Amino acid sequence: MKLYKVLRRTDSKLLSPFQDYEYEQDKEYICENLDPDLSNDCSHGLYATGIDGIIYSFRNLPEYEVWEVEVGGRSVEIDQFKRRYERIKLIRQVSHEEVKELALAEEKKVGYKLAEALFPVNPLLVKRTGCSVTDEEIELLRKWASVGASVGASVGASVGDSVWASVRASVRASVWASVWASVWASVGASVGDSVWASVRASVGDSVWAYISSLFPNITKWKYIDHPEGENPFQPAITLWHKGFVPSFDGKTWRLHAGEKAEIVWSGEIR
Repeated sequence: MKLYKVLRRTDSKLLSPFQDYEYEQDKEYICENLDPDLSNDCSHGLYATGIDGIIYSFRNLPEYEVWEVEVGGRSVEIDQFKRRYERIKLIRQVSHEEVKELALAEEKKVGYKLAEALFPVNPLLVKRTGCSVTDEEIELLRKWASVGASVGASVGASVGDSVWASVRASVRASVWASVWASVWASVGASVGDSVWASVRASVGDSVWAYISSLFPNITKWKYIDHPEGENPFQPAITLWHKGFVPSFDGKTWRLHAGEKAEIVWSGEIR
């Protein structure tokens, strides 16, 4: 049976992302003590999934690769993320473009934007048209300022446990860490340590808003009043896709853009 496995390339070695078990292409591996117990979701076995399950371990970082594998022998299939087998063989590396195509083909079944969750948009790499911030973009920031504080709890509760942890981990690893580092390098010296938590939280709120956009099938978001069918966090999502990351220090709002998260607008929002 053909499935897929996420591996991490380190010092020319292919390692499993959690156990650091080394693999080689075209070599068959056999697990002599496969655990048949379905209640043990992490136990002895050789793990692989369909394309819908790689979100559990794949991160859009240079060292992560997706491999097509053949599995055989006994199997223990708990859910789309946890499937272990007695035998496995690496067949070929799957390009990121092919992974995206396979993920797009699965989106109707899984009910969310799997391809984009695997390869999230980094707003600081978006090429903006024009250098100035428009009145429309400032209005988007004003609207976002009125709802942003509720986004974290709302998105987590609305998406549910089945995929929330995996999608969140994917976006955080692939985008959040680099975005936050760039924003802090840009603004940290000017705001000082006393308000860094507020700045960090405001950047995190934009990440959660972006994550909400990966679930277009959700028509009602918990803990916030909004017209059904509309995403109440859309202002931040639109800013994200336009190449802006908002930050807030408790008094002043800023819009950051570009690879160095330069401050392109700042002011108070009333």
